[in-house]
Amino acid sequence: MSILFAKRRLLAAAMALALPIGAASAAETIKIGGIAPLSPPGGVQTGESLRDGMKVAVDELNASGGLLGQQVELFIEDTSGVPEKGIAAFERLASKENVVAVTGSAHSAVCTAVGPVAQKYALAFIAGECWSDNVTAAQIPEVFRITVANSLVYSVAADWVKAVGFKHVAIIGENSDWGLGVIDVFKNNLEGTGAKVTSFTAERTVNDFTPQLLQLKRADPQPDLLIAGFTGAGLLQMLRQAYDLGLAPSKTTAVFAAGADVLEPEFWKTMGKDGVYVIGNPAGLPGKPDTPLSRTFGEAYQKATDRPANSVAMEGYDGIMVIAEAIKAAGSADRGKIIEALRTLKWEGTRGTIYFPAKTEPAWAFQQWPEVPIFVIQYDKADQLPENAQILWPRAQATTDKLLLTP
Repeated sequence: MSILFAKRRLLAAAMALALPIGAASAAETIKIGGIAPLSPPGGVQTGESLRDGMKVAVDELNASGGLLGQQVELFIEDTSGVPEKGIAAFERLASKENVVAVTGSAHSAVCTAVGPVAQKYALAFIAGECWSDNVTAAQIPEVFRITVANSLVYSVAADWVKAVGFKHVAIIGENSDWGLGVIDVFKNNLEGTGAKVTSFTAERTVNDFTPQLLQLKRADPQPDLLIAGFTGAGLLQMLRQAYDLGLAPSKTTAVFAAGADVLEPEFWKTMGKDGVYVIGNPAGLPGKPDTPLSRTFGEAYQKATDRPANSVAMEGYDGIMVIAEAIKAAGSADRGKIIEALRTLKWEGTRGTIYFPAKTEPAWAFQQWPEVPIFVIQYDKADQLPENAQILWPRAQATTDKLLLTP
């Protein structure tokens, strides 16, 4: 090595040591992770809505200067709706990408599986489209939820079922934490009402429900309400087959789609005009409440994706923004400080004021946003957006008091 080259190396090292402590970090980004089902057998449309809602949030943050003077970088991993893939995705985000918090997911089995991983890395996880009670009932300190729990949403839906006076309710639920929870909550809430409840389960990969539907069609009497407790392509296939067999929606049988896929444009691509009279149960509706943020998000989402916003996209956006607000409140992107800030957070999101009480009874209420807006809606026109459908419940916000059936 020449003397001149050696001197240059020493000079470079000295200059590096002389840099201010913050100089290297100033060029870094704040990394936030997202997980979503972006390939089968997961509910791909649901995953894409979550992902795109997250992207809109990050773009908005960066356009306004980022967080703590740094730009925000979003890392999204595909779970395929499979717990094992979800765990691997979360591990990559936590260790390889070194994100400061994670949001998103759909499929409750994935959310339940990644909870212990969040605890292992002391990393906040803001659960999006995961409704099983088990997600928060495990009471993992790092897990927060910005959507409903089964016991919260379906107890409201069961109130509607009781108010209408259905006498024979049939449920076809997927064999998952969420699907089994749908069956349990309806059965428990309808106990003692005189309503008969018939239930079937099937694996989430099933797409032919003809045997179960024919059994219900041949029943005497037929059910007056069919609850489709499936997600993804399975939900849409069940609805298509129920209509084609003349079971529901019909003059005698209403159909309630518990999965979020009924809120996506793909629902109308599968059903066409036959989707009229299908009932859905969104955890939020764009424009309800009609706030400046819900309006600006809806406009930004439409512009970015050429698709209308729905409750799932709102969850993706709110998940990122809740993390951002915690970082601002903590004045730090430290993982532990973010978790502490989330526990005292109150933030006006697209669907209302989000906060996370430390309530431990019932178990599912732990760090669960308790005021998620819950609706029972019914489409009365083809190609209708969820926010333009008739609101059947809650009664105070209902746009009609009449259940619509096929004429």
